Amino acid sequence: MKVLVTGASGKLGSVTVQHLRAYGHQVTGADVIASAQANTLLDIRDRDAVESALANEYDAVIHTAAYHGRHMDLQYSREAFIHTNILGTLNLLNACVKYGVKKFLYTSTTSIYGEALVDAEKAVWVDELLPIQPRDIYDITKQTTEQLCRDFFYKEGLQTSVYRVGRFLPEEDNLQANHRLYRGLDERDGAEALRLALGREFKDFEIFNISSGSPFGRGDVFALKHNPAEVILKYYPEAAAIYAGNGWVFPQSIDRVYVCDKAKKHLGYMPKFTFEYLLNRAFVRS
Repeated sequence: MKVLVTGASGKLGSVTVQHLRAYGHQVTGADVIASAQANTLLDIRDRDAVESALANEYDAVIHTAAYHGRHMDLQYSREAFIHTNILGTLNLLNACVKYGVKKFLYTSTTSIYGEALVDAEKAVWVDELLPIQPRDIYDITKQTTEQLCRDFFYKEGLQTSVYRVGRFLPEEDNLQANHRLYRGLDERDGAEALRLALGREFKDFEIFNISSGSPFGRGDVFALKHNPAEVILKYYPEAAAIYAGNGWVFPQSIDRVYVCDKAKKHLGYMPKFTFEYLLNRAFVRS
């Protein structure tokens, strides 16, 4: 399949380019910043440049480019977020329709659930049915672009779909392991989810949470909020010695559980780089 990946110099985008190429896809990586995986310079805010890029007979676009939370920390304006996240995505969608691209995979964010992630009594069970309650301009632009994708699915016949990815920021080992229990994502798993999605056709517009999954069940949500170590050790009793041997500490409270059961069911998604994977690596070191 001939695929254009935007944001190819970013963490998820670059790994996705490599991953798809390893499976035999013909991939063009595009970004405003040149890199080993971004072999095409492209500013998605430039409509003419986007049209020129999409005129090359692609089968699919995987759109990972965006301004995100880090750009809010850097005081980027609302206008900057709107121009890149909304209008840039609209440029891509219009060009896909104009040049006959069949599939458009949009990477959104679990941050979009916003205020719905806050509950004083229990951890929030975050599946795709949880209402979104955006908190800031980043969430707002992601909400808008998800709806743009929905509109193009039903009105233009473009196979759009949305992938709300979990947290994959650089983190020290202890924090990464803790997050991988309930909200984290390894970018390699994210890339695999996108690869699997390229092979799917959807009758309706679909949105998927993509995370490392979790061992927890709905019955654990109250204990996770107030005594997560007890719940973790119920599923992973070996974690006590491994954490102690590495000088790690368990989270004091877990406020959410990202659920990716829908992706497992419909995409065949099975994350590999999970908490258990990190625990096994830590055991080898300890």
